[in-house]
Amino acid sequence: MRIAVALSKNDERKVYPGPFGHAPRFAIYEVEGEGFRLVEVRENPYAAMEGGDKHERMRELLKDVDLRVGARFGHGGSMGAFPMAERLEVGPVSVAEALEKVRAR
Repeated sequence: MRIAVALSKNDERKVYPGPFGHAPRFAIYEVEGEGFRLVEVRENPYAAMEGGDKHERMRELLKDVDLRVGARFGHGGSMGAFPMAERLEVGPVSVAEALEKVRAR
């Protein structure tokens, strides 16, 4: 299973505090047993994009990911680009805390 964690702009140890799709980059982890292995840090070229086909582009960018992890998702309660079954809202925490929340699911 692969996980994308929205990364803060200035600190790779923190989850981006805003909406998932606005994160400047994503840490991609592979689940290995009880742990996680960082596979790559992927830039988000659509971070500043609003509307249009952003949702489609975000789905394509993260098509190899099974679970999206971020501080929050969507605008005004919208489902955004990813349905509830594929995402975990963790709040503005450290990446280590976010991965612990994934493990506890």
